[in-house]
Amino acid sequence: MRLSTKCRNGTRMLLDIAEHCCSGPVSMAGISQRTGISAKNLEKLVQRFKTAGLLVSRRGPKGGHMLSRPARRITLGDIARALEEGADSMGCAPSPAACARCPHSGDCPARGTWKKAGATLFAVLDAHTLHSLLRHRS
Repeated sequence: MRLSTKCRNGTRMLLDIAEHCCSGPVSMAGISQRTGISAKNLEKLVQRFKTAGLLVSRRGPKGGHMLSRPARRITLGDIARALEEGADSMGCAPSPAACARCPHSGDCPARGTWKKAGATLFAVLDAHTLHSLLRHRS
């Protein structure tokens, strides 16, 4: 299993902001230069992270982006939930409503397994914060 490019890029973006925000907001140009993520893709990520309450922005000459809370309190699970559709449940059943649209929902033998796998994945992702990742770089 593999997380999307959007989720991997979003993680790189927030790690970059966490690492460089000590002196104030981090510019989009700086993030793009250091991470290699295009400004267009960064803008899409910024919107998702702002909606999820993980990022705040400041306009103007000294503007840029900052984490909305300390890096110790932002987990990889928070990032995945902000960027992955139906992230909390894996497989073909992101929600009961999605299951209702499936012609096999009444007798789906896999739904319970997908839910357990999703819970296990998020237990791991929620155990790692931006701060812990930066601290334990290899």
